[in-house]
Amino acid sequence: MSALIAGMASGALMAKLFVTIWCVSFFFLMKDPPPAIAAISKRVSPTALTMGIVAAAYPIWGIIGVLMAFLFTALENAAPDAGLGSANLAYTLGICAASAMLTIPVAIVFKRVWIGLAATALSAASTFGWLIPFLAT
Repeated sequence: MSALIAGMASGALMAKLFVTIWCVSFFFLMKDPPPAIAAISKRVSPTALTMGIVAAAYPIWGIIGVLMAFLFTALENAAPDAGLGSANLAYTLGICAASAMLTIPVAIVFKRVWIGLAATALSAASTFGWLIPFLAT
């Protein structure tokens, strides 16, 4: 039960970090948008797009946090070795690797906001990779 609560709390924290980082990155992206973003912004106003993403961020990151808590519980039972300041080395390394693998292709496409993407990836890796094990144990 504590892992589930840790996952929900980590998801809420990650949603707050994502909204903050994304709003700043979106401002820089909209200054000179790529063609795909420009086409979307002609149909949907930037304000509506921002509010939609903010409204969707909390439930999506909450679900991701709960899934990460279940993953942590499963890996804690399968490979309970600690390391890197975490209660489960395999879980933390997996979260860090997945965060990097998901972020690098997007950062290559959206070069203008790579700093925001890197900040989001580091936030996700630290929130899910270290905070969930810390709170759950």
